[in-house]
Amino acid sequence: MEKIFQAVTAMIAQWQDTLGPEVEVVLGGSLISGLFVLEGADVVDVDVRFLVSEPADETIRRRVEMVTGLAFRKVISVADWPAGSSVGVMVEGRLEHPELPLPLDVEGCIRNRAYVGWARFYQLVLTPDELAEIRDGKLRLRADKKAYKAFKSAWRDEVERRALAAGLVSRQAA
Repeated sequence: MEKIFQAVTAMIAQWQDTLGPEVEVVLGGSLISGLFVLEGADVVDVDVRFLVSEPADETIRRRVEMVTGLAFRKVISVADWPAGSSVGVMVEGRLEHPELPLPLDVEGCIRNRAYVGWARFYQLVLTPDELAEIRDGKLRLRADKKAYKAFKSAWRDEVERRALAAGLVSRQAA
C-alpha cells in the first residue's frame, strides 16, 4: 500500500507542478482515507480533484487533459458544502504506472475551490476498529454496486458528522 500511495502522490505532484498555481490538484478517496482494499483489486482506484476558480472553463479542462492523459467524460452537478451545488467536469482514464503492477483507474473532477474532501478526516474521527469494518464491508460488498455505494455513503455521512462535532470543519468553510 505504501508503494502505491507514494507512486500516486508523486504523479499528482508532477501534475501540480505542470499545471501551476491556477489549478490545485488534490488526491482524495480511498488512498487518502486509508481504506483502499488491495485484495481482489484489478486496478487502483484513484480519485483526484482539480480545484479551480471556474470549473466549466474549457481552457482549464484541455490543460488538465493534456497534462494528465485523462479524457473528458461529462459535466455534472456537484454538491457544495455546506449547501448548494456547482458545475463539476469529470475527466477520467486508465493509466499505467511503471512502478506499479496494477493500472490506475483515475476519476478526476474539476471543481471549485470550496471542495472539502471528507476522505482526509477518516483517520482522524474513526477508530481503528471502524476503519477495519469499512475495509471488510468494501470487500464484502464489492460485487453489489448499489449496496457498496450505500455503505460508503453512510460512512461518509458519519465522518462528516464527527468532523463537524470535533470542530475540524466549520459550516462556514465553503
